[in-house]
Formats: sequence, structure tokens, C-alpha cells
Amino acid sequence: MKIEPNKEFACKLGIMLGSKLIWYKHFQPFCDDIILEYTKPPYWIIELATVRHQGSAIEIVNKYIHSEPCITYYNSKHFDQYIACLYIKYDRREISWASFLLESGQYADSCEAVKEPCEYFFDLLSQYEAEEFNIELEHKQREEIQNKFRDEILEMQAIYDVFREYFQQYIKRKEKHQNKKGK
Repeated sequence: MKIEPNKEFACKLGIMLGSKLIWYKHFQPFCDDIILEYTKPPYWIIELATVRHQGSAIEIVNKYIHSEPCITYYNSKHFDQYIACLYIKYDRREISWASFLLESGQYADSCEAVKEPCEYFFDLLSQYEAEEFNIELEHKQREEIQNKFRDEILEMQAIYDVFREYFQQYIKRKEKHQNKKGK
């Protein structure tokens, strides 16, 4: 998958950063490749290549998104992609199903632009808690969420897969550096 460092991509990157699906170990090698690929790499990519703090990375991406020419890039699709990022974190076992439902409900409540209202997620969480975290109910609810957010999950998973490769590159470079230091 070829990624263009434009504002549409920056919105998706901001969502991935905000949901903590990716962090500097994912985006720094990506930025390095963009810098090497372009004769005049985008300035925001150069800035992003130098930070490790998640808040700073989000700030750099948002500054670019809201720069001239000013166009509204965030739309409800992007807000739904945040839920998809949380789902990917759940699917990777980074968070539990209860945490996914809680964070999704809180996010839906704060932005009020997700295709499902916060009550939807909170109701699913209440059912899940009332059933004492029943695994069969979890599977049923997971299937329901997968169907409702299928397109967003697939889109964000494709981008995340690219960043996972960059993460692996980062880890290999670190290991190689550590091995050289140890000798």
C-alpha cells in the first residue's frame, strides 16, 4: 500500500495517534522513508520524524491538517475510524472487550459524530457486565461491531499493517544497534 503524505492521510494518522494504536516506533521509520523518497519532503513529516512524545506528534499532525489551504478534512468517517482503531487494539489483545466498549462510548460521547451514539456502546458494556463478561456474549457483540464498522476497520487495518512493518524495522534496527554496542 502506497501512502501519500497529504491531509487526508494526516487525518487518519491523527486518529491512529489519538487512539494510541501507533506511536513513534511506528511513525519514525515511515517518516525516514518519506524524507528519503521526496526531493522536498513535507515539513510536517520532517518535524514528526524527530519526536517521541505522543502529544507532540498529535500536535504536529493537527497543525498540518489545519494549515493553509484550510479545508475541513475531518468528517464522520474519520470519527468512525477512531472506533476502528480501538477495535484493532482489542483484536490485537492490547485492550479488553470491556475497555473497548468503555473507550468507544466515551469517544462517541465526546465527539457526537460517530455512526452509533455513546449509549449504544454503554448499553453493550452494561449487558456484558451484567452477564459477568460472558465470552459468548463478547463474541456476539464483537460480530455486531465488526458488521457496523466493517469498512472503517478494513481501511484502518490496511494502514496499520504498513505501520506494523515500520515497527518491525525499528525493532530490528534497535536490536542491531544493541548487538554492536555489546560487542
